[in-house]
Amino acid sequence: MAYLLIWCDGRDSVRLSTVWRFVVGSALNESLPVNSTDRTRVLLRLGGAIRNDDVSADLALLRVERAVPIRRFFAWPGKRNYEGLWWSSTVRAHVPFESLLEREYLMWADFDPDTLAIAAQPLALLWPRGTTGHKSHVPDFFVRLRNGDGRLVDVRHRDCVDDAAAQFDLTRRACAEVGWQYAVFTGLDPITEQNVRWLAGYRQDRCAPTDDAFTAIASCFAHPLPLGLGAHRVARSTGVSKDMALANVLHLLWRRQLSANLSTPLSLDSEVSA
Repeated sequence: MAYLLIWCDGRDSVRLSTVWRFVVGSALNESLPVNSTDRTRVLLRLGGAIRNDDVSADLALLRVERAVPIRRFFAWPGKRNYEGLWWSSTVRAHVPFESLLEREYLMWADFDPDTLAIAAQPLALLWPRGTTGHKSHVPDFFVRLRNGDGRLVDVRHRDCVDDAAAQFDLTRRACAEVGWQYAVFTGLDPITEQNVRWLAGYRQDRCAPTDDAFTAIASCFAHPLPLGLGAHRVARSTGVSKDMALANVLHLLWRRQLSANLSTPLSLDSEVSA
């Protein structure tokens, strides 16, 4: 079904943008509309409706974390970057990504206890008429934080940040006007990434300890103890297998209910504490 997007900005006559097609319940399928006003606008699909609003503090009231991706995730034979779905233990659902670096960010955001919800490609920023270069920008993620703040996130490799500096500056200014945080994620340091990726393998509920096992783990790691030794003691005191005891401990490390130094390679000799 084809739709026309019409808006009135209060100063100009009604503006008629481009025509595009979209499937109900899905992202927009074709090109984004061109902003013919002199203010940055935000386009998003929320609650089954398409919104096109001036950038203002009013946008901070929207549940952007519930937005449908504003454009499709395209794939074609020979595409150089990897895309897929990350199962987020935070939102209890899959979140799409378009590159391995985006997957790394999703893993890190999932691990972050301040993260409440995550949405991929949640909106488009339509730059004012006369803006040189790109006419719009789709940030990679929107994160709702536990304190209620919103954060837009762009994901770029370090060697690509300079090329997108102007785009990021416009995005940062738009976020400041709304009251959102803004971040550019360029990747974790290799050791932290390796450690968090190991823990992420134990984020599923099947690795969570029973109530009795949780009590035993908390007691065992009340004082710092090597990971392997502690898991062995938990297995002995609860009767679960050593593999399951280790999975339980790693799950609690993922949940931040146990702590370890993740700036050094995580191993069975790493000290863990409750």
